[in-house]
This record gives sequence, structure tokens and C-alpha cells, in this order.
Amino acid sequence: MKSRDIWQGFTVAILLVNSIIIPPALAGRYVLNQTPQTIELYFGVYYTKKTNGEQVTYTYAPKSFRRVFSQFPKSDFSITFVKNQAKYITVNFNGDFYQYPGSYNYDKAEATKFYNYIFGYQPPIWKELLAKFSGNETIYFYKYCLGDGVATSFDRYGYKQFTDSATLSYNNRCEPPYNLKQN
Repeated sequence: MKSRDIWQGFTVAILLVNSIIIPPALAGRYVLNQTPQTIELYFGVYYTKKTNGEQVTYTYAPKSFRRVFSQFPKSDFSITFVKNQAKYITVNFNGDFYQYPGSYNYDKAEATKFYNYIFGYQPPIWKELLAKFSGNETIYFYKYCLGDGVATSFDRYGYKQFTDSATLSYNNRCEPPYNLKQN
């Protein structure tokens, strides 16, 4: 056997072992359940930190994120950690909604952009989990499954049905094979 054949065989063996032992990454990058140090590698240094008991929330505003929601250039996002693990990722639009010409500033298209920015790939699904009327004629609560264990939740209010923030978090109903029945 030539040494080239040995290396090719070794390479194939490594790839096979790697594919069996290491599960494929469902996400372009792992964010939920990661530490603040890992998150810093993805998004840079936070600019604010708020502590509330076991919860610590870091806010990030990289220039690349501001381009995701260009109609709201003051947007940022925060990640809430519980026991040093990322549990909630929230986009904060920080906008003057009266100057925004449209309505529904957070919908499937915007949720997809947010998910893609955070995880590095397009969400596999968009499936409603909750749509609830608050009793007030202009306030609604929503939760949608985006797939791979992630749901987005947000409120809409006012006559233009704006959303001031929306959250991505883990939801076991959003795990493949997407059993979306009520638990």
C-alpha cells in the first residue's frame, strides 16, 4: 500500500467516525444554553449588563445587527442568561413607531431575519403556537414555532399592531419532527 492510500483511508475513517459520534449541528452556531463567553465570540462585547437574582441580561448592538432591521436603526438585542446559560434572546426595536410608515413591524419575514442573524441559518418552519386576544381591543399575544427547538413570542399593540420587542427561546414543541400539539 502506498502512503497516499493510507492517508485517504484514514481520512475516510475519520469522517465516518466523526459523522457517527458527533451529532450534526442543527444551527449554524449554538446560542441557547451557551455561556456569556461563547456568546461574546459570536457577537462581540456587550454594552450593558443587568443582574436580577440568577438572571443576567447582556445587551449587544453590533453594526451588522442594525442592518437587519434597517427601518429601526437603534435596534439591539439582549440575551438573558440563567445559571450562566443563554435562555432568551430578545430583539429590542427601540424605534419611533409613529415615523414607521407601515404596520406589523415583526412578522414571519422579520422573525426569519432575526433567527438567521442569531443562529446563522433560515428557520425550518413557521407554525403558530398561540394567538391570544388580550381583552383590550388593540393588544394581541403571539407565539410561533420556528423549528429546531426555537419559538418566537411577541405582542402587537396599537392600531398599527406594532411590536416593540420579540423573543427567541427554547420550546420542546418546536423540536423535529415538529409535534405541535398542545402539551
